This record gives sequence, structure tokens and C-alpha cells, in this order.
Amino acid sequence: MQMHSEVLIKAREILFSLVFTVVLVCLSVPAYADLFPLGDTEEVSAFSEEHIQLRAPSDTGNRPPLIYEGGDLFLGVGDLYEGFETPWGAVWQPQLWVFGSMRSSLQMFENASSNSTASEWANRLDLFANLQLTGTEKFIIGVRPLDRNTPSRFSRVAFNDNRGPGKQEFSMDIRTMFFEGDLTSLFPGLDPEGTKPLDFGFSVGRQLLQFQEGIMLNDQIDAIGIVRNNIHLPGIPSLRTSLLWGWNEVGRSNAGRNDTANVFGLFNSADMQDLSWNLDLVYVTDEDAVGDSIDSFHVGFSTIQRIGFYSTAFRVNSSIAEGGKDNARAGTGTLFSAETSVTPFKSDDIVYFNAYAAVGNFTQVGREPIVGGPLGALGILFASPSIGNFGSELSSFTDNVAGFATGYEAFWNNHRTSLTLELAGRKDTSGNRFDDIAVGFEFRQRLAQRIQLQVDSHYAVQEKRSDGFGLRTEILYQF
Repeated sequence: MQMHSEVLIKAREILFSLVFTVVLVCLSVPAYADLFPLGDTEEVSAFSEEHIQLRAPSDTGNRPPLIYEGGDLFLGVGDLYEGFETPWGAVWQPQLWVFGSMRSSLQMFENASSNSTASEWANRLDLFANLQLTGTEKFIIGVRPLDRNTPSRFSRVAFNDNRGPGKQEFSMDIRTMFFEGDLTSLFPGLDPEGTKPLDFGFSVGRQLLQFQEGIMLNDQIDAIGIVRNNIHLPGIPSLRTSLLWGWNEVGRSNAGRNDTANVFGLFNSADMQDLSWNLDLVYVTDEDAVGDSIDSFHVGFSTIQRIGFYSTAFRVNSSIAEGGKDNARAGTGTLFSAETSVTPFKSDDIVYFNAYAAVGNFTQVGREPIVGGPLGALGILFASPSIGNFGSELSSFTDNVAGFATGYEAFWNNHRTSLTLELAGRKDTSGNRFDDIAVGFEFRQRLAQRIQLQVDSHYAVQEKRSDGFGLRTEILYQF
């Protein structure tokens, strides 16, 4: 134990040194950028007055076909199907596109909850059918035949019993099914001249909802949403406002699917001259098994802007459980987060530093069981791969905790090859739990037009617990 404590202290010293070094390097990027881009570089020339002819469609390469394409081809060229006029005046050009992706991952890992190294071969298949009626109206349905939306319930082969035996998890449960469109496009007779303020978009059905980069809400629920774009207000050139009601499949902090919760949301996004901001408000009504109310209120505010050479985003997200009493589905707390990145000169590489601090027990409006917690958007070491039992390298949940993620992403071969190196840490501010730091990488290589190889690994130093580590290799095939 003493040796482990000494290792942890030494790791902290290294951590602070690395953080200081990364910050110093970021601040010196404009002056010394030529010294360190890892990825491909190219000369940046001034704008030219030389005319550049557009390529003919035959010179742009072959587009791989989808599983099925009925009607006009997806991203095809040539004459379009003229379609037909509906009795209510809309012109429909039906097209059916079937597509998907297959993921297969060999992975092994060990963390504080494991008594031995767990290893498995996990598989995931996503299939979608898109019935496109017009440029704005479409119906989408999606299934995941090889899993049941739970980390332990993917079709997999277990090489030991650390996380239970392997099994086949065939399921045709509908994970996505919604219709979306635009009111005046669907019913053009309402505004034949296009002058009335009736350009409302809408969607209804089971759909993925992500707000505040998934920090506030990252869930697939049955919902209806109405959006109004291009609202002009004094001092605000462009405002988008959305109203939402979700009534089923809400996975709250415990990620359990239930039909007792109702989600009412007001989401606002505005583009200003120097920045963009988002203000999102959500109220959730819910009750537990005995009928007691466990409602919660959520608010999120963020700004996205350039500061000199740096791209930045600052976010504040709060959750308030009814009566201030935390429970398995909702807690009371606030999460502050800041994201900073810069691109070295002559390069597409990215240097980033993200920091966060949570006061209290911040919880999301809803989350999918396989995606982890709200910190997943801040770094690869907090993000879950969402396949099998391999979760995030560091805990992505926020209960009186502060931390960071800093890294470097490099690109080669016209972005066919990429490597991300990252260092991340968590500091418990309540004094009741543990501190962790981890280092890891993520390597991606395009093997063919549809096939990608990904290899990622990590090592975590965990206070008062055994160290954690993991290695996974994944093949992605896109149909």
C-alpha cells in the first residue's frame, strides 16, 4: 500500500508537470508551431485569382453503393425522378435507402471492480432504412440486431467469465423510428408565396436527442419536437428555438428505460457576430415504484467562440432534483466545463486542453445505457466505445469532482491515418472517494473505402485500488 501511495504521489508530480508543459506549448503555438506538428504539413499560400475548373462527375471517383437504393441514387448525378403531386399540393419524390455499419471488437481490460483481466470479442450491427419523400420530409427506422442496449448484452464471445459468459443477443427491437419534415413543405398551400412566418420544422417518434454536446441530454426517446429557425430579434441576427415533449424510453441518471417520465424542453441556439450561444431548459416529471414524485429541473448554457488562435467552448449545466433530494434518477449539482483547442500552422493537427469541475451531484436529463456519463464529450479517456463491457477508461460521472483531459491529435495520408495521445485525470473534491489519472492513445487507419481499423489502449493509476489498463482493436465496416 505504501509503495502504491508513493507511485500515486510520483504520478501526480508527473501529471502536474505535463499539464504545465501542455499549457505552455499551447500558449506558444503561434510562435513555434513549425517545430512540432506530428502529422502531415503543407505550405499555406495566399488566395489566387487563377480559375480552377470544377471536376466532372466521372473524375470524382466511384461512390460505393448502399445496401439498397430505390429511386434516385444517394448522392447520385443526372436527372432526378420527377415524382408526383399529393392531393394537398406537395411534390414527393420517394427514394428508399438502406444502410448501416458493422463493428467487431477484440478487447481486454481490468479496472478497480475486476478481480482479474476481462477479455471478450463483442459485435454490434446498426441497420437503417431511410424513406426520403422530399429534401425535407423523410421517415427513418433503425434496429440493432446484435445487442439489447446494455453493456453486458452484446453478442459476444467471452474468453473468461469475469463479466459473465458469452452469448448471442439477437434482437429486432426498434431503436430508431421517426418522421421529420417542414410544415410549409409538407403543406405548400398554407403559404404558396413563401412570405408567411410558417416555416416550422418538426420530428415525431423515437429519435436520438443530444444537447450541450451530450452533457445535458444524450438519449434515444419517444418524442415530438417543433423548431423555428431564423428568428430575428434586436441584437440577435439568427435565433433557433425548439420545443420538445418526450413521453417514453427516457433513461435518467440510472439509464433504466421507463415510460413514467415525461420530458418538457425549450432549446435555444443563436449565432452572434463573434460567438454562438445555447440556452436549454428542461423539466422532467417522473415517479418511483410507489408513486412518489421524483421530478427534476435542468438548465444548460454555453458559448462557442474563437479567442485569438484558439477555439473555445464554455459550458454550465445544472440539475436540480425535486426538494433538493438526490435519488437514483436525478441529483442536484452543477458541472462547469471549458474546452480549448488550437491547430498548428501548416497542419490539420489539433492540440486540446479541456477542464471541468462539478459541484454536487450533477446528472443528465437522460442517457443511453451504453454511452456512459456527461464527461464523455471532454476526452477519449472519458468516452465509452459503446460496444460490449469495455467502458470509459476513467469514470465519466460527476459527483463533486474536478479534472481535465489534454491531448494531441495528428493526421496523415489525407486524414486516412490519425493518432490521438491523451492524458486525463479526476480529483475527488468531497474527500469520500478516490483520485485517478490515466494515459492512453487512439489510432485509426482506413484500410479500404468502407473499412476502418481502430486500436486504442490506456493505463490508469487509481488511488487506493489496483491500477487499471485496457487494450482494444476494432474493425468498422460501413454498408
